[in-house]
Amino acid sequence: MLDRELGSQWLGEDITDKEEKIEEGKGLFLTLSTIVIFIFSVSMAFIWYMIKPRLFEISPYLLRVSGIAISLLVFYTVIKFILVILSAITGRNTLPFFNINNRGLINLIYLYSIRIGKTFGISIDRIGNSFVNFNNSLVRALKRWDNKEKLLVLLPRCIQNSSCKQKVAEDINNCKDCGKCVITEFKALSKEYKFHVSIATGGSLARKMIYEIKPSTILAVACERELVGGIQDTDSMRVLAIPNWRPDGPCKNTKVDMGKVGDALSFIYDTNKDLNFKDNVIDVVVNGGTGKVSEIQGINVRVSTLC
Repeated sequence: MLDRELGSQWLGEDITDKEEKIEEGKGLFLTLSTIVIFIFSVSMAFIWYMIKPRLFEISPYLLRVSGIAISLLVFYTVIKFILVILSAITGRNTLPFFNINNRGLINLIYLYSIRIGKTFGISIDRIGNSFVNFNNSLVRALKRWDNKEKLLVLLPRCIQNSSCKQKVAEDINNCKDCGKCVITEFKALSKEYKFHVSIATGGSLARKMIYEIKPSTILAVACERELVGGIQDTDSMRVLAIPNWRPDGPCKNTKVDMGKVGDALSFIYDTNKDLNFKDNVIDVVVNGGTGKVSEIQGINVRVSTLC
């Protein structure tokens, strides 16, 4: 009998041996995607070679046209892939005419990267973590906005402490600032920086919030599987994603690196402001009680009081 409600991405899986925390650089996805592009190029050349005699029998002109068409397709795909990779690696936009909303090629490459990764025994979560880091690098490189962002922060329901009875999924302001999870920090930051926070209990609710709020940028926290699905489902949105870590396994009492959250907010709002994360400390103001400093998930939380 499970002590948690598993998300759709984890149904039917043995969660007892899943990795607690994954820190995979974008290099893994870049390597696998390069293999995918190589296989694609070789396959197209092989296909054309195999059908060339038949095309010549039909028409020499058709043979030339098909050869040129296949060559242009491979050339376009390879060049676009190289420019995307350079943008992600260098942090500079090497694709002045590339729209971040047009991620069809990258999404397709990811699907085949998963297949290749499985043959080498690489877990889908490691590949997903690498893909998320690659996506973040690409979003940063292709940044085309000012500091008037309409930001939506999406959090998973499992980030709430399992013993908490507050209905924070309905409204994050229902959080009582007990400090058992990081919802306290997000609540404080949302008030200070005027962005909307939604705790999504599923993909349909997340899509509903996106439709209603119509954000220009999304900052999402979730497991790699949910993040990858969300990135692929929101082609019209800029998505910065932060994978959680799972000390109690998936879908229960998950954690998030608040330092990465602060870094993402600094980038989104294009500011060097420390966002209250200087020296790994965040200030949280609550009503009543006495001021204190507590430790929450590796972040020192200075709790001040309003009398």
